[in-house]
Amino acid sequence: MSHEWYARQFGDREHFAVSFSFGRDPHSLGDAPVDAGWGGLSMWVRGRCLTRNVSGEGDVCDEVRWALTGILHWLTEVAVRLINEEPFPAETSKQHVADGCDWFNAAEIPLLSLSEGEEDAWFLRRSDWRQHHALRRAALDAALPNVVIRRLGDCLEVSWDNLTWAAPRPHLSFVEQRGVELVDAAQAASDLRAALSDATTALADRYPLPELADLAAAASGAPAAIDDWRWLVHQETARVIDEELVDLRDDLRRLAQASRRGAYVPHTAETLVLRQARVVSADEISALVDLARCAAPEPMADAICGLVRPSRASSVEPWRDGYEQARQVRDALEWGDEPIDDLGAWLTANRVSVVRRGLCSSIDLVATRTDDLRGSMALNSAASSALRREIAQAAAFGHLLFDFTSTAVDGPWEHWPSAARARAFAAMLLLPDEGVRSVLPRGRAIDASDLRRVMGRFGTGPYATTYHLHNRGFIGSDERRDELLRQMLA
Repeated sequence: MSHEWYARQFGDREHFAVSFSFGRDPHSLGDAPVDAGWGGLSMWVRGRCLTRNVSGEGDVCDEVRWALTGILHWLTEVAVRLINEEPFPAETSKQHVADGCDWFNAAEIPLLSLSEGEEDAWFLRRSDWRQHHALRRAALDAALPNVVIRRLGDCLEVSWDNLTWAAPRPHLSFVEQRGVELVDAAQAASDLRAALSDATTALADRYPLPELADLAAAASGAPAAIDDWRWLVHQETARVIDEELVDLRDDLRRLAQASRRGAYVPHTAETLVLRQARVVSADEISALVDLARCAAPEPMADAICGLVRPSRASSVEPWRDGYEQARQVRDALEWGDEPIDDLGAWLTANRVSVVRRGLCSSIDLVATRTDDLRGSMALNSAASSALRREIAQAAAFGHLLFDFTSTAVDGPWEHWPSAARARAFAAMLLLPDEGVRSVLPRGRAIDASDLRRVMGRFGTGPYATTYHLHNRGFIGSDERRDELLRQMLA
């Protein structure tokens, strides 16, 4: 705009970008630091402008125009948690949570099993998490879009939901209504820090006010501390490490000190495992860390290495990719639609380390793939979910082949799209559509005897068979699925 004295963009709009502009405040409040920061904020993710809004008169603007001093303060204060905090702080009754916005919406209703005191603490954790991750908390009086940012492996997950939570101004709407994108966390963190440092320094230089000078100093510093590895894992896990596993804590501190960049803390082999499991005993944490540090003795065979194609799982219906990947693997290995005689023996023969051991019940499996393509999987014989126990080996195979990150942990606490993709891969690998169809009768609804024939031919369990056939449309309704499963288990 013609009256702006500052306007700069940081980052790439096709990846992640933040823009700030400053100009004369048309509605001066007489509060010098606030009035000085009047201007505009825009945010871009993967070519989409999340701040683009339409007024009641139909005017379109890419910026949110407001006094930005408070927003700059908030971004500076929350930067470390915003960029590094990964696990959600509490469980929800919803089995698959797509992203940060979805978790916050699902967490609005507490679990029925909580006592009154537990419910109060649960809501406090939910509110605290939102305070550090939801852009609207930056300025409650500003018309900001409902954008939520959190860590996801080596990425930042940026999600937005302006459908459930409408714009805080009447007659104003945001063009981007609902979505989610992943961007490189290190690069986005660097761009955000550069934006905050430059914008606050420009304010402090133009308006020599102590409050603005302090803000500029904080924004230009704001480095992660050596203990900020704790945001990469569940907070109860971090507490146990801090209090009981001093050697591990010191290792994580040294790694954080050596590798932190501004507010960004990279994952380690240990945190990549621990981020995906809610473990609260020293023995369980140590067992998982040992798995993360223990690599297979040699690379996987060429038959498997040739299938490794790491990619980020889609946050929208990730199971569709899992189904297709299973078909591609079957074709590449010339398995057609036939049963897999012994997947474990085949994996072992192709130099994948496969072990079964008792881990805590909140973990189904751990799968690790090194840079030189050594692959290992630990399957939990004490996993709480019968369905996941039945498909764990095939799901771990899917993680080894297709996960973007090197380590995967599946369990009832995880909300990662890669886990949903791996489970779909497992079910389709074990139960290919055409192979199943060749066993089932034509012209009538299937019954329990039909499911037993499928199980007998493909060597699958009752949970995996029943749920997969329902998901693929062979069983019509949830009620019929549950009825057939009861008959199978009787």
